[in-house]
Amino acid sequence: MEEKNVMTDEQLAIDYMAGDNKAFDELLRRYKNKVFSSVYNMINDRLAAEDVFQDIFIRIIVGLRENRYTSKGYFNFLVATITRNAIIDYHRKNKILLADVNEDNDLCTLKGQDVIDICKEESIVNKQTLDNAVKLMNHLPETQREVVYMKFFENKSFKEIAEQTNVSINTSLGRMRYALINMRRMAREHKVL
Repeated sequence: MEEKNVMTDEQLAIDYMAGDNKAFDELLRRYKNKVFSSVYNMINDRLAAEDVFQDIFIRIIVGLRENRYTSKGYFNFLVATITRNAIIDYHRKNKILLADVNEDNDLCTLKGQDVIDICKEESIVNKQTLDNAVKLMNHLPETQREVVYMKFFENKSFKEIAEQTNVSINTSLGRMRYALINMRRMAREHKVL
């Protein structure tokens, strides 16, 4: 039996899906500090951060128990995605609650228009962000632009991208990495996003 602390995250996830609870204990040990720090930095409320942290690991457990994880070497991306979504859910929930509270903390005066306005504002911000991202993407070299488009607009896996562009998966990943680096650099230089 292989020692848990030398196994990869993917091996541990597979073992946990097969019923080995000690494998999940090791995953939790590896990720708990990093995940909690990320959550706390985004929420800045210890009790709320603890609740969100627990929600994140419940989502991970449920996903693994329902065999929704396929090992492709991306367990850390799964954790990051679930963490990001849980933080977004927390902020959405609390944004609506804060918008509805009047000076007497009376929630009975909730108006549907307030919620609609928040959704409209979020929609406008999302559209502006997407427009800015597309502008940045259009300034990338063709090979990088192609990978970004296929990944984010066509929702293709890196394997599918590699097959369609006749390159290796590693080349596709490398192009994506450089595309994101270039887009971040352009965003900083032009103060967008």
